[in-house]
Amino acid sequence: MIPAETQANNAHAAAPATQRPSLPQLLEQARETGDIYLAAALYPFAGNAERRALEDLLFASTKQKRQFAGAPYTPAPLLGRLAEITTETKLLARIARHPAVTAETLAYIVDKDQSEAVLAAVAAHQRAPMDLLDTLDWQDSVAVQKGLAGNLNTSTRTLKAIAAEAPLEVLKEIAKNPNADAELLTDLWSRGDEYLRAEVAANEQCTESIRTAAETLDSELVRRMLAANPAASVEQLLRLLNDPAAAVRAAAVRNLLLPAEDLQDYADDPSRQVRRTEAQRTGLADSMLEHLAEDEDHWVRRWVARNSSTPELILRSLAQDEVAEVRRAVVRNPMCPADLVATLARDPDSWVRAGVAFRKDVSEAILLELADEEDPDILTGVGQNSAAPLAILHRIASHRDKDIRRAVILNQQAPREVVQPLLDDPYPLNRAMLVKHPALTSADLSQLADDPEPQVRFMAVQSIIRSSGQDRAADAKTRNH
Repeated sequence: MIPAETQANNAHAAAPATQRPSLPQLLEQARETGDIYLAAALYPFAGNAERRALEDLLFASTKQKRQFAGAPYTPAPLLGRLAEITTETKLLARIARHPAVTAETLAYIVDKDQSEAVLAAVAAHQRAPMDLLDTLDWQDSVAVQKGLAGNLNTSTRTLKAIAAEAPLEVLKEIAKNPNADAELLTDLWSRGDEYLRAEVAANEQCTESIRTAAETLDSELVRRMLAANPAASVEQLLRLLNDPAAAVRAAAVRNLLLPAEDLQDYADDPSRQVRRTEAQRTGLADSMLEHLAEDEDHWVRRWVARNSSTPELILRSLAQDEVAEVRRAVVRNPMCPADLVATLARDPDSWVRAGVAFRKDVSEAILLELADEEDPDILTGVGQNSAAPLAILHRIASHRDKDIRRAVILNQQAPREVVQPLLDDPYPLNRAMLVKHPALTSADLSQLADDPEPQVRFMAVQSIIRSSGQDRAADAKTRNH
């Protein structure tokens, strides 16, 4: 949530209840009220002259600058402008770490400040383009090296240059990078310890000779990482199914390159970790699923119950399992037949009945029955269910529990007459989530734009601008200035 306002300016100018406020009206409201959150929400849609006026409000103090530099809701244009007006390294580094910052702003920051903190932030940013990353000075900074080593946009050329002199902790990050080519990985393998070799063995770009060596290496870690490699051969994976280490066998089972039919002879693996992994694989033979459905480990049975490949006969058997989590898994399986769903709707365990409540294909009669329960998980499922009758949704929307009321807000099919009273929900998070509901009208969004909670106002204003098309007009206006 956006932090509560520290200034006493709660007198928000209310927009007319019957129409959507225009961008000029909202801009005037922000200036009159001094609402920095409203100003931040409007900033991307304002023209250049209007932005300058908003900046007087947004950047009025160092504290506010630091707040917007790190706040997750700060829009990219505001971050870009903040980078232009500040010379403070800490602030620039914070902006460079922001997930919404653009590649253009990152390049501007690098031109402005080459401190280690800034370069490390840019080096690690996934929006930094390859040509920018190639220019960063990394020679004297492990932090910058680590950022580049872990960045998917770093070029092979830069990775090789760093690898020539980087410490082991950086080499491990390089070995994980998909841009590390076979030549580089071969070099890392030749001079690496067990942990570095494990990362090399997991990289799709490593050579067949490395994979062969990894398979026979006296290191469970290296063999496990090899078993997870999407480039491993089926023959290798079949051999790894017989590895003495359960973690290696489980990794081989998890590798989708290995055909499900090749697992048939391994249903009795002594490790429950392996059997649990097997039970999650789709495409298993019915005979193997039947065998796993009788496993002593309830997690194995649970995964069989959730498996979309499990035949109806096995699901019916698991629906009588003594463990409630297994029965719930049956009803959460999309292939569970309607009559079995109806049976489990009367299961003695409320957790199982809650699983029924979340099914979109459940009958209205069952939902009416479940709506009479008091269990919050059941009522949450009913409230989120798009098939729930109107009367039920009204009842849940007025529930005393804020989390249960939120279920109706998350129901995208709930009509306006159900969600409209929640505009005045006493819990701010509920109102914030309500902003995105498709049933809200312009009048509803206008009310939320005048909400006492900053985050609600922020989201409502952006929704108003975008839904009215004023954002496109504002973009054109900004480009023409």
